[in-house]
Amino acid sequence: LLIQTAKGLAKLMGSETEIVLHDLIEHKIVFIANGHITGRSVGYQLKENMLINAVLDSVDEDGHAVGSKSKTIEGKILKVSHFVYYDEIHKPYAMICINQDVSQLAALKDKLDNYIGTEKNGITDHHSSNNDEHYIHQVVKNLINDEMEKLKPTPLNTKETKLKVLETLENKGVFDVKDSDSPSLREMLSISQATLYNYLRELRQK
Repeated sequence: LLIQTAKGLAKLMGSETEIVLHDLIEHKIVFIANGHITGRSVGYQLKENMLINAVLDSVDEDGHAVGSKSKTIEGKILKVSHFVYYDEIHKPYAMICINQDVSQLAALKDKLDNYIGTEKNGITDHHSSNNDEHYIHQVVKNLINDEMEKLKPTPLNTKETKLKVLETLENKGVFDVKDSDSPSLREMLSISQATLYNYLRELRQK
């Protein structure tokens, strides 16, 4: 019955998940799917102390230990879950182990974090508002504040300084976004809409 369950889990989880059925009486593997993940096969002998100390003591009242992190000798990152089966006197006799190889997902997560990370521009939460206009205004404010900090102690009251800020925003592609020429931008720079357009025209003609 447990072998059939393990086979079904293997079909469900796919080739990146190793499904192992351990016989805790004979201390060996009696079924394994996708053994390439850890390099084991049917008949592999288990170390009783390892099982007792590392798994049996960590399971909850249902005999489950779900989602712990592990790593193979080759460096594969695994999400590991154990399901222990007990007899009528609560002696463990079998265990299904699910080893999910999440190495590629972990690498993808790192790439996504690097790609969408925004802490350098002082933006920490894209999703705090569903209002696109509000978000754009907040981005502009953060970028301007960053530039003002860099320019200190130079006051932001000369054309040269304002052009420098606008040039940074232009280089970051801010003005390619709809509604980026917001009232908050003009207010912070103390310029009119016409002056803003003139300054941008001047920058783009360089």
